[in-house]
Amino acid sequence: MKGSISTARRQPAARRAILAAIAGIAALSGLLAAPGSTLAQPGTPATIGIANLGPHPSLAMTIQGFKDEMAHEGYVEGKNVNYVYSDANFTQALMPQMFSQILAKNPALILTVTTSVSQVARSAVANPAIPLVFTEVTDPVAAGLTPNWQHGSDRFNGSSDLQDFDAVLAFAKKLLPGVKSFGTLYNPGEANDVVTTHALEAAAKRAGLEFKPVSVDSVNDITQRAQMLNGVGFVYITGSNLVQSAIPAVAASMQRMKVPVISSETEAIKKGMATASYAVSLQSVGANAARVAVRVLKGDKTSAMPVMLPAKADYVTQISRNQFTKIGLTVPASFKDCKCFID
Repeated sequence: MKGSISTARRQPAARRAILAAIAGIAALSGLLAAPGSTLAQPGTPATIGIANLGPHPSLAMTIQGFKDEMAHEGYVEGKNVNYVYSDANFTQALMPQMFSQILAKNPALILTVTTSVSQVARSAVANPAIPLVFTEVTDPVAAGLTPNWQHGSDRFNGSSDLQDFDAVLAFAKKLLPGVKSFGTLYNPGEANDVVTTHALEAAAKRAGLEFKPVSVDSVNDITQRAQMLNGVGFVYITGSNLVQSAIPAVAASMQRMKVPVISSETEAIKKGMATASYAVSLQSVGANAARVAVRVLKGDKTSAMPVMLPAKADYVTQISRNQFTKIGLTVPASFKDCKCFID
């Protein structure tokens, strides 16, 4: 070993050639690990990390929609793709640890579920060679993930769950004839909630409805703050992580006050906690993220694609006759032929 080093020192030209070769290999490795590549060796399954905020039925539906669409696109779990899942149990301080667990498996790509997880990913995933695909992010531009809706950033793109609030309020006015106002609960410390509340306020003006937003800083305040919505025509439950985690308490309060609840997600109505829902299918939101991921794995740059928004076909309408009866209302005759009743 010593002799070989000495020889290299006496032959600078040869040494330069060796170093040049090493540099060339390193450069080639960098190209192979650049965003858009699979980072997997030929013939070996690609590894995709899934970083989730915490265990929750709605988030699980989004992840399942992602996996189902990946399989539809030819990425079959256990065959040519493996998933590495970790969540932060709804705790911000645990997010770096969550990403460390995923990064230890050398993922080709990481799916980040929710805005807060996606924002932490920017610093937690230091390797720019690992592309990031977000989902369940309402406004990636406001969250600082993408420069605009038409293009992703140099390593981030994905699917938004932004609702068409004009369509939501049109549905509400048809379902509750004569309604003049509505309210919502939101967390002022969550970017998605703030964006959603501003969008609802603008849509309310266009629809000619009074809008009453009530801020909630803690789950412990939910029941008390919900009382402030007494007297509104209906309450719209957004995808707020804080509100969704306490939706049984919200539903109980609204039922006591005889206030209809329209949910932005499909699970609450199935559990008797909403009167109706006009919502983007969370499976579709996950599937849209998978379509972005497939393009990235095939070599497309995240910056060259638009953020995926829900299409009209991604919306699901559901109505509960039982919940209407419990609050002393009847479903309008205009819905008699609707194939949207769950009971």
